[in-house]
Amino acid sequence: MELNLPVLDQLTSCRNLLIAGMGGGFDVFCGLPIFFELRRRGQTVHLANFSFSNIQNFHGGIRLSESLVGVTADTSGQSLYFPELYLARWFQDARQESVPIWCFHKTGARPLLRNYQLLIEHLAVDGVLLVDGGVDSLVRGDEAETGSLIEDATSLFAVSELKDLKARLLVCLELGAEGHLAYGQVLENIAGLSSAGGFLGACALTAQMAVYRAYEAAVLAVQAREFQDPSVINSSIISAVQGHFGDYHLTEKTRGSSLSISPLMSLYWFFDLAAVCARNLFLGRLGETETFIDALRVYAGFAGKTPRRRPTSIGLGI
Repeated sequence: MELNLPVLDQLTSCRNLLIAGMGGGFDVFCGLPIFFELRRRGQTVHLANFSFSNIQNFHGGIRLSESLVGVTADTSGQSLYFPELYLARWFQDARQESVPIWCFHKTGARPLLRNYQLLIEHLAVDGVLLVDGGVDSLVRGDEAETGSLIEDATSLFAVSELKDLKARLLVCLELGAEGHLAYGQVLENIAGLSSAGGFLGACALTAQMAVYRAYEAAVLAVQAREFQDPSVINSSIISAVQGHFGDYHLTEKTRGSSLSISPLMSLYWFFDLAAVCARNLFLGRLGETETFIDALRVYAGFAGKTPRRRPTSIGLGI
């Protein structure tokens, strides 16, 4: 069984596609099934992530700037949390492949844009697929609850400024596991994107797909590393694809909390990135931010003055 990508034509029009996790942590893992599928079709694809790890204090790899490094299996340094490094080592150990995971340091929008420009020139990238583990990249800013949207918004702004690319797309995987997010309003936002022509289709991961099985193996191997904090998002995706439902816990990390695993968590949702950015109410304010704290302050100032939409209920319990 193949991954039935509804945006295959846009993705395969690119000679060198960059799949970039936009929200930090394990977001890059959510792009792995697409990475494997496109490589199976013979396409050149690269992996990157907006990193939560302190990449400035690591040695080895391919460093393009102080805040941009291609992490490889032999990268060294002290960090308990470094999913990108362990993913590079998984590629080496499990598949005998050298796959750099390009890491953007957690900065404001201006340095991130400069680093994207450096990486695009270095790799001759002509298309970017931003990957959100979750759906808070679809938040406009006036919802009743907005989740943890600053990392996603910073990545959105940076890629929105890359005007010369053949493709600028956004994909979300895992609807339902993020806390403090008004899911009814997120679905309302998707409806608005559909009306504007910005929703490009959806497809599901299933256990029968070889690309899914490779993704699952990578996630479980990295999460099994000593001291490596597991990903709630990716664990929920795996639980959903395996057919679990409701308050099921794949890892000990979530024991004692309440989860709502459902088949919705196994769906990819694809969007035109420019259309998503056009509906965001605060994105343009991030343009002059240098640090991540700057971005937080800009959003806090916006949020404090912005009326909230009334919560939307659609009868699905979300």
